[in-house]
Amino acid sequence: MVLLNFLSPLANPGVIRLLAVTGTGIVLLGSALSALFYHGKLGERYSPLNHFISELGERGVSRLAAAFNLGLVFGGLCLLPAIIGLGLMLGDLFAWLGMAAGIVAGISLALVGCFPMDAITPHIRAAVTYFRSGLLMVLLFSLAIALQPAETDRLHPLLSLAGVPSILAFGFFLVYSRVSLKVKDSALAPLENDRPRIWGLAIAEWLIFLTTVPWLLAIGLGI
Repeated sequence: MVLLNFLSPLANPGVIRLLAVTGTGIVLLGSALSALFYHGKLGERYSPLNHFISELGERGVSRLAAAFNLGLVFGGLCLLPAIIGLGLMLGDLFAWLGMAAGIVAGISLALVGCFPMDAITPHIRAAVTYFRSGLLMVLLFSLAIALQPAETDRLHPLLSLAGVPSILAFGFFLVYSRVSLKVKDSALAPLENDRPRIWGLAIAEWLIFLTTVPWLLAIGLGI
């Protein structure tokens, strides 16, 4: 009870909005800067069609790896209280479960920045944890929004649909990466040579980014 009272200010819509937009903006800024100045091991420019997102943070390869990694760390830590606030504001079982999954997702997102792709083993563990917990977070919060009692709607019920593209993207990537893992030992590792012009697994990962960012902004701005 004491902890709930301590965290209750986070349930303020204005606080959630500020934290969600700020956290998302930090991640976007770090990603954009590192992509703009990226040159790979073969001198190639960065392309979401055949590079993993985390390659932006690969130290010794990405010129502004620090910008990407710090963006994930501070962005994840900024989104963490926003997720807690959203769970407290909605206040039902699905919201509480979504909050729990979101806490894991926020921490694991920050850990992806702490363990960049050049530290491949802890990096993959943090990334996979984020993908799994992120799927649960969006799914459970979408259910919480959809099932709000009509007389106590805190978020417009249509916002539950904003999570559908993200849920599909998370699910598709997890299945695709599992299939790819059967073909090669480390499906999420960057390629040294013979990088295809279009790499389905990299695109699948980017779909998570391109659907989760709008979801976070829709929730933050829709409160």
